[in-house]
Amino acid sequence: MTSNVESTGAVGALASGLPLVVLAGRANAGKSTLFNRIAHYRRAIVSPVPGTTRDLNAALVEHEGRKFTLVDSGGLELNERQGLTERVVAEALRAAAAADVIIFVVDGRAGLNPADQEALGLIREVGRPLMLAVNKLDVAGLRAQASEFHALGVENIFPLSAAHGTGVAELLDAAVARLPSVEESSPPPPALRVALLGRPNAGKSSLLNRLVGGPRAIVDAVPGTTRDPLDVRIKLPEGEILLIDTAGIRRPARIEGEIEHEAVRRAIETIRRAEVLLLTVDASEGLTDQDARLAHLVEREDRALILVVNKWDLAAAAGSRQAAFTRDLRERFSFLESAPLLFTSALTGDGVTRLLPAALVVGQSYRAQFQTARLNQILAAATQAMDPPVVAGRRLKLLYVTQVASSPPRLMFFSNLERDLPVHYLRFLENRFRQALDLRGTPLRLMFRRRGGARGAAVAAQTK
Repeated sequence: MTSNVESTGAVGALASGLPLVVLAGRANAGKSTLFNRIAHYRRAIVSPVPGTTRDLNAALVEHEGRKFTLVDSGGLELNERQGLTERVVAEALRAAAAADVIIFVVDGRAGLNPADQEALGLIREVGRPLMLAVNKLDVAGLRAQASEFHALGVENIFPLSAAHGTGVAELLDAAVARLPSVEESSPPPPALRVALLGRPNAGKSSLLNRLVGGPRAIVDAVPGTTRDPLDVRIKLPEGEILLIDTAGIRRPARIEGEIEHEAVRRAIETIRRAEVLLLTVDASEGLTDQDARLAHLVEREDRALILVVNKWDLAAAAGSRQAAFTRDLRERFSFLESAPLLFTSALTGDGVTRLLPAALVVGQSYRAQFQTARLNQILAAATQAMDPPVVAGRRLKLLYVTQVASSPPRLMFFSNLERDLPVHYLRFLENRFRQALDLRGTPLRLMFRRRGGARGAAVAAQTK
């Protein structure tokens, strides 16, 4: 194993632009010993006392010509009652959510422990590539014990001894092979992917042509002219947007022929490819059930949404008023409450210039990352404003909250209960966090885990 290391602050390391490898696991599994072994010196304090590592510890490492940032995190002890432990867990999850590869370290001498399964379940929820290091296998006879850890369901398992260095090179070889290249891991901020979506003939292609200032998309009065998605890059002072036009999506019963079926399939794929969807509605027809179905599809795919009421010139000429239209839409489709609503006319150009700046604002909400301290301030204010409910005879206590992912934002709450929360309180919490964080148009996922339980219960609150 050939490696060089340069020390750095943990916060800076997370934003260094190099690929990120995070060591995670329960206290006293040997994460710090493994960190020091890879870094080739005693940067992390090693002690048999569980919980010695509390803050993130980082080093810049090179292995076989590949540079990456290695981060040692605190122990994931979910059955502890001290507030400090909650903060340690939150910092570990923050690092794991940013990782390119997570190495989950377990104590091979102690054997498989239910607490390992619980901690690993928490790490899995951040959705990053995962490897399992079965540590403290210092003698040959112990290496056979690594087989029992297959029960954790991790494909990549590496028996090793961090204290003696056995197996560490093989672990690093595999970790480096899974890292992105430096160019891939440190690009400039990527263009926000924004897609136009809607029923046929709602004016999506006309809007695209207005936005790009020319006839980029073919416009025709016959519904279904656009079949292949069109990509157009647009640079604004606030950022770059990749704008995607899609085929109109009719109700399934009205889809005709193999070509239109293929166009609709591609449009649905585009929803998954985009980050922000501009759901374009024909103002002269109002929001139809098919429009609502498309909005629900955007929500199910965890994408941000803006409602674009196009052809407003025709609706206004017929006597429609924006306030009445908005009130009716919010009453009929309450799940669209947090989606920005913009009135446009692709024909006259009215309101069109507001679309892309609005998409960038919503995109910022979608990609946003928040400091744990700020989230817990909001939680404290929320619990003061409304007492948590009694669930199955026990008063709910929300002990801590941290963000475990973005795009869209996902918040993990640690509580004293394992049961699902009442819907009214979920909605209250979501509204409080939306307002305090100024989130617009993006889904906000709230997940709840009982601290110290045999398993965690996750509940998602999802509205637009």
